Amino acid sequence: MRASDRKLVQYPVLLLFYGETLARCLFQFDSKTSRIGNFSSPDFPAKYSANTECFYNFAGHDFETLKLTFFFFDLEPPYAKGCLTDYVDISTITAANVKELVGRYCGSKIDTPLLSMHPKAEIIFRSNHIIHHKGFFGQYEFKDEMSIPPPKSTDLIQGCGGTQTGVGGTIVSPGYPDSFPKDVECVWLVRVDTSKHIYVRILDLQLYGSIANCADAELSIYDGYSSFSFNPEIMKKFCGDLKYYKNVEERTQMSKRNRLLIRFKTKVTSEKKGENEDKVIGFKLVWTAVAFEYHGKCDQHVCRDSHYCLNTASSVCNIMPQYCVHKSLVCDGMPNCSEDDYSDEEKCHLPLVAGCGGAVIILLISACSIYYIYRNKRKKYDREALAIQLRQLEHSPSSMVRGPRYFTQSSDCSIHGHLAEFSDDSFDTSYKSYPTVV
Repeated sequence: MRASDRKLVQYPVLLLFYGETLARCLFQFDSKTSRIGNFSSPDFPAKYSANTECFYNFAGHDFETLKLTFFFFDLEPPYAKGCLTDYVDISTITAANVKELVGRYCGSKIDTPLLSMHPKAEIIFRSNHIIHHKGFFGQYEFKDEMSIPPPKSTDLIQGCGGTQTGVGGTIVSPGYPDSFPKDVECVWLVRVDTSKHIYVRILDLQLYGSIANCADAELSIYDGYSSFSFNPEIMKKFCGDLKYYKNVEERTQMSKRNRLLIRFKTKVTSEKKGENEDKVIGFKLVWTAVAFEYHGKCDQHVCRDSHYCLNTASSVCNIMPQYCVHKSLVCDGMPNCSEDDYSDEEKCHLPLVAGCGGAVIILLISACSIYYIYRNKRKKYDREALAIQLRQLEHSPSSMVRGPRYFTQSSDCSIHGHLAEFSDDSFDTSYKSYPTVV
């Protein structure tokens, strides 16, 4: 191991271990010092010493992950009850500083590489006083979490898995809304900016059978920093029909941080729509990147009736900020605020109505213009006809006893008595303030 890869503190401790003094050592690996390097058991490639306890601390930082790869691993073989003498304990330490044991390893078998989505990890190596082997040699690597893809999905299935980023979107099952395939595992990674959370809302759900058939078809939402194979943190599991999830809390989820994993797994194929063309098969969900609005600091769209309880450990919420979502999600046809909050969609038809009204007014004005043209031509024709009649009457013996003739004709074209109130300027301004939404 290179000196640049580690900081070593080794000292004896007056602790009896099977009647012998236990030697202890400490190795520190920090991503600020080096994002990649090597680690090994003491004295590698020679045999490790007896009665040794060494700690290997890997310290990444927020939104970093850790990959541990063992190139060589040779410790005392396990007993029938497991690794009791020489062994390695590997633990991850979450962003909340919670230590979780990944596993205990000995002999020559170890899971490698080990990928931790958490920024910190610890390896503890212990040896006893009798049988000794060569130990281990490996490499660590700190990486940004944004570079970590989702777990592998079933190949050659269109619309099965992938990565979604940005401010919002939708995810549907393969074949939605007509069917879904058999024996597939689709995993989607939803990742947003590190300052945001992810709000998920199930819109459609009709999987195989009832809620008792989870083994046949299942939709699950996982914390994006957990592992499917070790301590998977399932935030919510859905089976059967959406009607089984009656409460708002059952149909929605809010992520702890900026990553979520959506997993769809089937063992059977779905039924076809058949004669019932209105029946949805599969699932559809909408996800939204959410910040929490404090004291008017949201410069995007504030969901009027969407609040989130931050101090969930308490039965009373003292802090309940509103959702702050990107303004591009307003009037996108998807419900991006919480259920029963339609503030992002409720006013979306007003510009359309105004635009349609403006179009109607334009048509009516055009009709009036055509009428005025026709009326003026009619007046001209009437005047010419009248002049001919008057000239004829001038030569008539009875013309002197005729009274004056009056011709009256309406000169207004109005819509319920209101069109005359619009000037050209006022109409143009009104029309431009309500653009048609396409």
